[in-house]
Amino acid sequence: MSVPSPHGCDGLLPGCAHAIRTFREILDRHLRSRPDDYLASFRSLLATEQQYHWSAVLGDFSDDFYEVACPHCAVDVTIAIGAYGRYSAIRDWHLGDVDRRELRPADPAALSGVGRRMHATAVRDGQGPLADGIAHLFGHAECPRCGSVFNVAEEYTSANRPVM
Repeated sequence: MSVPSPHGCDGLLPGCAHAIRTFREILDRHLRSRPDDYLASFRSLLATEQQYHWSAVLGDFSDDFYEVACPHCAVDVTIAIGAYGRYSAIRDWHLGDVDRRELRPADPAALSGVGRRMHATAVRDGQGPLADGIAHLFGHAECPRCGSVFNVAEEYTSANRPVM
């Protein structure tokens, strides 16, 4: 599964709805077995749910960085979720990530939509680091320049979702 293509093959997808649904069920059972290829299978599951954006960009949160523009002052903000911490910062070529602000993870009970499904699946399958990363990705960040607070996933999605 991948993002829609301009090469004309997307017309095949509607006729494959049953096969995609079956593949989704197989992937879901596979994930429950906690396979070695968990993240790749998780991303494929997202693609079967037409979550092509998250299927393409979701990492394992061991050392993930997401770049977003602050929706209030437009400064480039680096979002770090991984071994180096969970923070927003301004990235400086010479100084690294400066003026770090801790991320505010989403309350799992308050998640909705794809964030809720992703988190619930990771928790169900015992994938704690992935679930924690998803909570931070769907949580809030503070802009180091202007101090405004914004939803990380919403800003990242609006800036990076492919045009269909």
